[in-house]
Amino acid sequence: MFNLLMYRCMETKNFEINGEFRAMDMAELAYILTNQESVSMMVKEQEVVYGNVCTLDEVIYKMTPARKKLVLAGIEFYKRCQASLSKYPKVSCSYDVFKLMSPVMSDLKVEEAWVIYVNQAAKVIRKLRISIGGIASTQVDVRVIMKEALLCGATSFFLVHNHPSGNLTPSRDDDRLTGALVEAGRMMNIKVLDHLIIGNNEYFSYADEGRL
Repeated sequence: MFNLLMYRCMETKNFEINGEFRAMDMAELAYILTNQESVSMMVKEQEVVYGNVCTLDEVIYKMTPARKKLVLAGIEFYKRCQASLSKYPKVSCSYDVFKLMSPVMSDLKVEEAWVIYVNQAAKVIRKLRISIGGIASTQVDVRVIMKEALLCGATSFFLVHNHPSGNLTPSRDDDRLTGALVEAGRMMNIKVLDHLIIGNNEYFSYADEGRL
C-alpha cells in the first residue's frame, strides 16, 4: 500500500489517490491500516452514532508497532515530498504561506516557530525553524530573526508558528512578539509581511486582520 502512496507522492503535487482506496469509506481504510475488525467498527460507530470522524491518532494507537512505524514513515515521507515540491515558491499572501507550511506544521504536538525569508520579488530564499517549544508556547528571539534576514539578504519575511490546541486566537505574547518584530524591521528596513498562526489545518493572519 505505501509503495503506491510514495509513488503517487513523487508523481503528483496534489497527492490524490484514485482507484479502490478513493472509493473506500473511513471504516474500510481503518481496517486495511490495522487489520483489526474492532478498529473498523470503532470508526463506523464514531461516524454513525456520534457523528464524529475518528482521528488518525486513535487509529494509529490501535496498530501493531510494525504497522505504526510503516504508517508514520509514510506520513512523514509525504510531508517532506509536499514541502520539497514548493521549496522556493513565490509567496504573495497569507494563503500562499499557509500552503507552504501547513504540511510541516498542522499536526505538530508542540509549538514551533518558522521564518520564511523572501527577496524583493517575493520569492522564498530561505525557510528557517527558529524555535521548538512545549505544548503551549515557544520562545522566539527577535535578534536571531533579524540577523538571519541580513545573512541571507532578505528584504522581508513571514513569521509562522502553530498552536497545537487548534485555537487560533493570538495570545498576548504573540501580539508582543509581532509588535517587536515590526519595530525591529522598521529600524532595519526589513519588512514583516505577516505573522501566521496555524492549527487544525486552518490559520490566523495578522496582516489579513489588519493587526500589523
